[in-house]
Amino acid sequence: MLVLILITAYKGHGYMSGIGHLGEMAVMDFLQKRKSMNIYLPIKDKGIDLVAVKGSNFYQIQVKTSKFQKTSYFWFDLLAKKMVYSENTYYIFVCYTLGRRQFMGKSYNFFVIPSLNIKHWIDDGIMVSKKNDCNCFNVFLYPNEDNRSWVYRNKGNELDWSAYWNNFSYFD
Repeated sequence: MLVLILITAYKGHGYMSGIGHLGEMAVMDFLQKRKSMNIYLPIKDKGIDLVAVKGSNFYQIQVKTSKFQKTSYFWFDLLAKKMVYSENTYYIFVCYTLGRRQFMGKSYNFFVIPSLNIKHWIDDGIMVSKKNDCNCFNVFLYPNEDNRSWVYRNKGNELDWSAYWNNFSYFD
């Protein structure tokens, strides 16, 4: 584990810092401990943060992380030029909470989304680009504690993401 942390700490163009790397480390820890997967890190991040391997199956994973914003939502940005779409590529959105705290009754809140679903939502105009920047897709994820649901909302479009909440069945 120590080697993995040291390699991760130097990933990319500089030393590890920021909430994005905390989310990546949380995903790596979860996949190693709870899904018994081996984790490999690309030398350069070109749209894939890590590769997870279990048996003869491998999965390319991009991790996006956000803190709770304005007591209302989590906000993630996806850059079109860095997006990768394939049957074995997944985006994991991490709704980050500090330490031993919980949100919506869970100590971790991960959304595991197949990249082809995201491509479909973009192609169908459900997931829309940022105003004045067609290369950036803003993802606003709203939790509803009363009915234990999660909804993507942006510019009048809405998708229920509750089925993706901590759903790691893609990796079984």
